[in-house]
Amino acid sequence: MADESVKIFSARACAAPLEEAAALFTANTGIAVDISVCARHCATQNAEEADAEAGMHDFLVEIDEYGIHDLAIGGAEYLLDDGEVRQIILKGRRRLIAYRESAIVVPKGNPAGITSIADLTRDGVKVGISVIDCLKGLWEDVTGRVGLTAEVRDNITFYASGCVAIVEAVAEGIVDAAIGWTSFGHLDDERLEVISLPAEQRIYRGTGVGMLKFCKQPEVAEGFMDFLVTPEARACYEKFGWVLPETLRN
Repeated sequence: MADESVKIFSARACAAPLEEAAALFTANTGIAVDISVCARHCATQNAEEADAEAGMHDFLVEIDEYGIHDLAIGGAEYLLDDGEVRQIILKGRRRLIAYRESAIVVPKGNPAGITSIADLTRDGVKVGISVIDCLKGLWEDVTGRVGLTAEVRDNITFYASGCVAIVEAVAEGIVDAAIGWTSFGHLDDERLEVISLPAEQRIYRGTGVGMLKFCKQPEVAEGFMDFLVTPEARACYEKFGWVLPETLRN
C-alpha cells in the first residue's frame, strides 16, 4: 500500500540508533518511518532542575496527549509496564531491543577526579540524578550494590527532569558527576566523559518498543517491531553504546 507508514515516538536519548535502524527498514521495505521525540522537560537542551509546580511529565503523558503514534520506544522496561497499566501501550505487544549499561558521567577532563562510586561520597562532590523516565531510581540501584546509598544521597545537589537535562548539568559543570548510561558518551563526546563501573556494580535496563493503543496499521507496525530485534537493527544500537542481549547471556 502506498500509504503504509509507521509513526513512532521515542525518548530523545534513544533516537540516534533508532533513526539509523529506521533508514535501513525503509530501504529494505519502502515503508516510511516517521519518528517524533520528547519535546518537554525530558528533552530540554539546558540543564533544568525538576520543578514540582510544573509537574512530572514523563514521556507517556506526551504520547497520550498526541494520540497519533503507532509505537513507542522507552529507555527502560518499567516505562512500558507503566504504559500497559495506564492502557496506553497494548498489553504484551512489546519487544526488547537492547540494554544500556550504567556508568558515572563526568565533565570533560574529569576535574573532580571521579573514578568510582566511593568517590561520589567525598566532601564537596556534587552529584546529579534524574527523577523521571529511564534514569528514575538508577542511582539507588547502583549505589545499593556497594552499600553507599545514604552516603551518595547526601551529595545529591541536582534533581533533573530527564536524561538530556542531566547530561547538560554535567557538561555545564553544575555537578561533578551523574549516574547515567555508557551510551551518554555518544550524546556529547566533546564535553562529557564516561567512567565505566566494575562488572559487579553495573545495572542494565532494556530499551524496548511497544505498540500503542492509537496504532492504525498493526501489521505494518509489528513488522517494524520485528525488524528492530534483528541483528541488522541491533547493530545500530551497539554502535551507539547499547549492549546486546546475547552479550549478557554469554
